[in-house]
Amino acid sequence: MGKKGKRSRRKAVTTTDQASIVAKIKEKDDNFQECFDSNLYSQAADELREGIQLIEATMLRANNIQSFLLKNKILFYSDLMWTEFDRRNFDGAIQIYEKLFQKDKLKTKRKMEILSDSFPSLELKYHEALLRQGKGNIDTFISLSKLRLTHVRTDIDYIDFDLENDLLRSADILRMTKHFDAAIVIGKQLEYEELTGDKVSLATTYLEQYLVEYYPKFGRTVDYLPENFVSNMGNAFGSLIEKHNNGGFNKNNAGPLLVLAQSTYLLHRFSFHGTEVITKAIGFLEEYLDLFSEVETHCSTCGQAGTPTEVQLVCSGCRVACYCSIDHQRMTWKKEAVKGMHFGHEVLCPVMKASRKWRHALSNDKDGEDDKVSRLRRRFERECLHCLSDGLGLRKKCFQK
Repeated sequence: MGKKGKRSRRKAVTTTDQASIVAKIKEKDDNFQECFDSNLYSQAADELREGIQLIEATMLRANNIQSFLLKNKILFYSDLMWTEFDRRNFDGAIQIYEKLFQKDKLKTKRKMEILSDSFPSLELKYHEALLRQGKGNIDTFISLSKLRLTHVRTDIDYIDFDLENDLLRSADILRMTKHFDAAIVIGKQLEYEELTGDKVSLATTYLEQYLVEYYPKFGRTVDYLPENFVSNMGNAFGSLIEKHNNGGFNKNNAGPLLVLAQSTYLLHRFSFHGTEVITKAIGFLEEYLDLFSEVETHCSTCGQAGTPTEVQLVCSGCRVACYCSIDHQRMTWKKEAVKGMHFGHEVLCPVMKASRKWRHALSNDKDGEDDKVSRLRRRFERECLHCLSDGLGLRKKCFQK
């Protein structure tokens, strides 16, 4: 007779080993947070994946900390989906969500309890990712956005940043899909001081609705404006001006300057001080470029910071905008949303190129007598005017039904 085979058994994890595993998992979570806060999204995703692998390798042997492991595994998957979404890896985000909530429906309720208040945000991100990939249903997205509105709180001392970000992204998607009325409903909720208070969403929605629905129809007819457009746009525009005057825009929140530039340019057709208004519009665009230059080493699509091991690609046209991959460069060349305004780098590339040449000449003009500086400045202003009068949508180059 042959020898009886022995059934292999997994070695149980000792108390000391459990403490070590818990410490390693917490270390992975801390590393993820540090990388994410530093805009190192690819490293953040790697930390999460390593944490998930560690948990899965331990779960069958560590009976005493099963609840801790399961909770952190779900939270790591949730953070990984969030990170992939921010990296514009929408296919990856979709796969993670479906793995979490569709393949094992018996445990979905438990997972929702672990994620608690963050689950509605993940669900909204999932359907947004589907829309961005051309697979989603806009009616479902609108329903979920309206459901998120029910979570708005009116107590002044409480700020729900996840809710604010969800509603801002919802307004962006609804504008991009030309559902302006639904975007306005969300924008009006964002008027609450505990959310934004600056009406960026409303100002952008009113502006894009005018450019898409009214400007192509009536052209440059100055005696026609849609009903309530002046009052609605004026209130939202005035709020942006007030925030600008109070120094409310920074390198992480520069997008509203594009809304101010385009809105101001439109106003010159209805003003007796047209030249002064155009100068202000160019000034807003110039401010945007100043703030943009502070994050030149970050990917213009996802915000990934450049590192010695992950060198950013640089646009060969302007030599200013950077990208973490060729896919992200292609993604934002034409019609990707830039903080609400629906256009791509193709529009800003000539402006950035002209700005770079002018600033370089200005820095080398120590005596202030070089005519080249004045010539390049005039070239920059011409590119700004072309961008504002054509590139940002007045001829339907970017704003289309």
